[in-house]
Amino acid sequence: MKTLDQSVTSLNSSPYWNERREAALTLKYFRESQARKTLLDALNDPDDDVLQAVIVALGEIGNEDAVEYMLLPKFLNHPDPLIRWATLQALGKIGKSLIVAEVAQLIDDPEWIVRNEAQKVLRKQVDSAVTHCTTDSARRMVSLLPSSNRELREILIQAFLQMGPRIKPLLRDFVKVGGKQIQTAMAYVLGKLKDQESAPLLVELLENPDREIRKSAIDALGKIGDLSSLPALIERFGDASREVQISAVDAIARFGKPALPLLHETLRYSSRKLIQQNTLSTLAKIRDLSSIPYLVEYMGSTYFIVRRAAIRGLVQYGKDAIEQIHNAIRNVKFPFLEELLHQTENGETVWIRVRAIKALGALADHRAVHLMKRLAANEIAAIQKTALASLAEIGCACWRRCGGLAVLRELRIAPDVDLVAEQLDDDSENVRHRAVQVLSRCGNPRAVPALLQTVAIDGNVTLRYESLRAADELAPADSAVVQAAKKALHDPDPHVRAEAIRIIGRSPDASNLTHLLECLKSASWEVRRNAALALGNMGNIALPSLLGRLDQADQLELESVLRAIGNVGSPEAIPAIEEVIAKAPAGSPIRDAAQKAIADIRDKI
Repeated sequence: MKTLDQSVTSLNSSPYWNERREAALTLKYFRESQARKTLLDALNDPDDDVLQAVIVALGEIGNEDAVEYMLLPKFLNHPDPLIRWATLQALGKIGKSLIVAEVAQLIDDPEWIVRNEAQKVLRKQVDSAVTHCTTDSARRMVSLLPSSNRELREILIQAFLQMGPRIKPLLRDFVKVGGKQIQTAMAYVLGKLKDQESAPLLVELLENPDREIRKSAIDALGKIGDLSSLPALIERFGDASREVQISAVDAIARFGKPALPLLHETLRYSSRKLIQQNTLSTLAKIRDLSSIPYLVEYMGSTYFIVRRAAIRGLVQYGKDAIEQIHNAIRNVKFPFLEELLHQTENGETVWIRVRAIKALGALADHRAVHLMKRLAANEIAAIQKTALASLAEIGCACWRRCGGLAVLRELRIAPDVDLVAEQLDDDSENVRHRAVQVLSRCGNPRAVPALLQTVAIDGNVTLRYESLRAADELAPADSAVVQAAKKALHDPDPHVRAEAIRIIGRSPDASNLTHLLECLKSASWEVRRNAALALGNMGNIALPSLLGRLDQADQLELESVLRAIGNVGSPEAIPAIEEVIAKAPAGSPIRDAAQKAIADIRDKI
């Protein structure tokens, strides 16, 4: 190895870059001031390979005088990535000065070797700042929070969490003066630290026009748990941003039971639908039994989003809410209802009639709906106004019954089947529909008679169809279901008839043959398809009649007859089908159906 003097001479005067590079790497083993001075002078060497060696040597020697040179853009932003890498490595080894700002810019360097080194140095410098925890170092790190680099922000935030207990007042100052990235980061840190004294500052941020700042402040207040911030957080239930609303719900839910009095009071006095919706969602998250009556009450709200929040909340309470849900859907039969109806129509004075109308509204009995609708168009203003108000009360009670049934539907239980079945007589199609859905999901065959009654008499086709399907699912082998399906073959709606055919088609009963054959003529594709499947299930019992119709049917019926013969799967039918093919034009639907029927038969042989 060359001596100190030889290396200094070579580095200063050799015309060959490789000799200068070797000399620079040799000087890293010497600690004399002459070696450090020579290396500092060599930072101006024109050759990049020599420059890299010089920087590496200065890092090994640990010369702090070199830091101010290395922070120059000519090194940190040098076109050669190896120069940038060597500069970062040297700065990391010297490492006594806080150089976070200068290093941070290379976190996004296009070369991975530079990015990795920048991150290593940055972590080292941040760890040093955390250890010494000075105001100056904290301020310098805060200045980097606006960076768009996610990893850098995460490193800095974790550092502030470690420093936080020692510099809380300073962190609060940053909340006051910082921009978006600084305020959101500081709110997060103060929330994690559960700093009670920062609550008033965070409450002020709830009015900030920036959505992210409001959200960060809400999250922090939820973690801190200062009850004085509750009113301001509840105000955020009505925020323009749905994301902020959800954050407010989650934050207040963290308070638990101490938040309940204010939440219950909010429901009593607020008429804003967003406030009501999010208050109910919060009560559902806290899940205290004292809140169930509020959720049950708001199932009857005139606002859909409020009703939905109440229903979802009660679903979360599960079986704990069942008793009060039953009370909400139970129709109380008042013995004096007829007298009130009489007074409403024939009262001696307008005042008597108005009083009777109000009473009917308070009772919320659906039997008064038709009368209220008629009186809503009455020429007497007082009667008209009162009838509309009572109609609204009855309507809310209807929504409450719908909501209660919707909860039972989601829970897939019907502890009182008879009570749910009673709702199939309700004037509201919505209530009846929910009742059918509950009974179909409860898995209790006791619901079948009520469902079959709906199939027989309900004027709503959807309810007849769903009731028949539900009854079949609950008791597929019940003869009463099959008999109801036979009657439903005469239903005016094709969907109901198709479902009835599906049910009776499971059993090869020859008594159904004539009607099933007639169904092959239906204009409804669904009816024809199910009839073909049902006749196929009857097998050879149906085959003679099907073959007899091959010469009589029109095109639609003939396609269905061929489909049914294919479903029977008897090879005896192939000659007759081949005759149909011979008569049908090439490419016609009849020929296609006939060829498919033969293919289906051969698949079953």
